Parts: sequence; C-alpha cells; structure tokens
Amino acid sequence: MIYHLASWTFGDQPADTFLGRLGTYGVSMFYVLSGLTLQHVYSHHLQSWADTGRFFIRRIFRIFPLLWLATTMAIVVSRLEPDAFKVLLNFTGLFGFVAWDQYIATGAWSIGNELVFYALFPIIVWSARSKLGTALTGLVLGGIYVYFAFFALDPTAELSDEWGTYVHPLNQAFLFYCGFLIGHLLRAIQARRLLVHFVLWGGIVAFILWPTSIERIDIVTGWNRLAFTLICVAICAAIYKTQPRLPKPIHAPLLMLGHASYSVYLLHPIVYNSFRRLDRFSDVQNAALTVILTLLIAYATYRWIEMPINRFGRRVSNKL
Repeated sequence: MIYHLASWTFGDQPADTFLGRLGTYGVSMFYVLSGLTLQHVYSHHLQSWADTGRFFIRRIFRIFPLLWLATTMAIVVSRLEPDAFKVLLNFTGLFGFVAWDQYIATGAWSIGNELVFYALFPIIVWSARSKLGTALTGLVLGGIYVYFAFFALDPTAELSDEWGTYVHPLNQAFLFYCGFLIGHLLRAIQARRLLVHFVLWGGIVAFILWPTSIERIDIVTGWNRLAFTLICVAICAAIYKTQPRLPKPIHAPLLMLGHASYSVYLLHPIVYNSFRRLDRFSDVQNAALTVILTLLIAYATYRWIEMPINRFGRRVSNKL
C-alpha cells in the first residue's frame, strides 16, 4: 500500500531505492511466505483425495469472497463497462490460468498467481515425499524461473511493456516452491541464533545496497533477479527460524494487520481512486486519508466478512 501511494503521489519509485525494490519484491516475499505457510499447515494433512478436496474448499472460501468484492468495487469505482468474458474470468479465478494479465482489481494478478499455486500444491506435496521428487520439482520450477529471468523478459524494455510476461504464474511459481522448501527442510532444524541474525540482517543490508540501475526491469531480469530472489528467500527463512517475541502492545496491532493484509492489499487502490473521484483533496491528503480509511475498512472486512466466511468454509470442508 505504501509503495503504491508513494508512486501515485510522487511518481515512480526508482529500482535503486528501498521502496522501489520493496514494491516489486514485497509480492515475491508474499509468495515465499505463502508456500511456507501452506507447507506448515497442510503438507502433513494431504494424505488422500478427500484431504485434497478439503484443502481446495478452504482455499476457495478464503480467496474468492474478497476477490469478488474487490472486483465488483473496482468496476463500480472505475465507471467502466468491462468485457463480459473478462468479468467471468475474474469471478471464476480462471484469469490466473489462461489470461493472467486480464485482472480487474489493481494487484489481483498476484491472486491469480496464488490460485495457480494452490492447484500445484498437492503435486508439490506428493513430490516432496522423496528426495528425488523434491529435487526434480525444484529443477523444473527453477529452470523455468531462470528462463524467464534471462530469456523471456527483455532487459532493455520497460517493465510496463513486459508486464504480461512478468506476471505469468510460471515466472513466480519457484518463489512459492522456495517457501515450501523452507518449511520442508528447516522445520525440524534448530538453527544457531547468531547465524540466523547474521542471515537476516545481512539479507536486509544486501537488499538495500545491492547495486542496480534505476529501472525496474533491471531488478527482475538476469543475475539481479537471482540475487534478489536469494536475498528474499534468506530473509524469510531467517525470520521463520528467529520466531521473535514482541511486546503485546506491538504484537497485537501487527497480528491484526497481518490478518487484514489481504483486505489492505486489494482494497487500498479502490479507496484511493474513490477519493480522487471526489476531487476535493490534494494528492498527499488523498494518500493519508487512504491509509486511515483502508485500515479501518480492512479490519471491518476481516472481522465481519472474512472470518465468518472462513469459519463456514471450515464447517463445509469438515462435513465432507
């Protein structure tokens, strides 16, 4: 949200700045954390077709209601009449599989990617039952990742021109698999605290100081793509093994923000565009009001929409 608001208020954030990099690789870290979370919660519970069915049902109830809400609101706020087939693709989630750049709500491309990862997850879990399967899956997804970094994306073009290629789910799937591997390989390992902190803070410093140009395409192609991927995976792994304990006044709001992050991610562009439609405030005021109202709406959405629907989804899946 902060990256988007800064870009919309002050212009594009260069790729050699912390915020410019976070705007790109924040989503990458989300994919890593998504793979790690699903491995931690579900990998030992997918033992049959019924278990797999329950997994998909819970994911549907988790993802689709808010995606439908955000898509509908984006259509209303934009005052445009989208193509009916495009709307169908967005409401069914099929855009993630067949038209990954045809999303309606800002940022929903990553949700389409996630739906593809969910479809792959049972296969990943099955392959991880042997060392050979784990290695082969990593080689396939890693090879595809390298192909996009060095061949599919044009490093001389603007990222906006290459966006349809960049948001391809196969260009992101290796990040999800890296998160899965963190949980799969490190879950039972007791890492030394000094080593973990060295990796964590070393990764943060490298993320900030790694030399690149100001162009965003430069940090998602070639060796820079591999370097930033390694840095992001290392940071996520270190945080996973650090398991910091924060004071309750800090822990409680961060926990709630984490719960409401899905709503924050999808709804802040709609809130911002709504304020712009009013044409009563400056760009800075629009951004400030967007932060405040988005957090309030996200909390309400999580509390009174997401939580009840998720509970209902669990009840439905448990009855099968």
